[in-house]
Amino acid sequence: MYFNDKFFIAKKIRLARKQARLTQAELSEKIGISSKQLSRIETGDYIPSLPTFLKIISVLPIDIKDFGIENAPKTNPIREKLNKIFACATDKELVLFFKIAQAIVGQE
Repeated sequence: MYFNDKFFIAKKIRLARKQARLTQAELSEKIGISSKQLSRIETGDYIPSLPTFLKIISVLPIDIKDFGIENAPKTNPIREKLNKIFACATDKELVLFFKIAQAIVGQE
């Protein structure tokens, strides 16, 4: 199954709600939607909007990874440091950095 399969999403949400020992009424109140809307999400009739989905996973014992969504990998710390240096550099410094980088990689 795929994370974008509405029945897969429905089953995950329903099981997590039951694990949390919440009724549909209790969960819907916590996330600010109607019980009827939550029922339709849990049966796969509706796919929750992104804001509703994020509220659901913030209340229930469920991780976004359970839906096949991985957090973006962190960038290389050296790249982050260079980005900060470049962001604060003057135009003259940027020209110098660029020329150094060109010389290192052998491009003109």
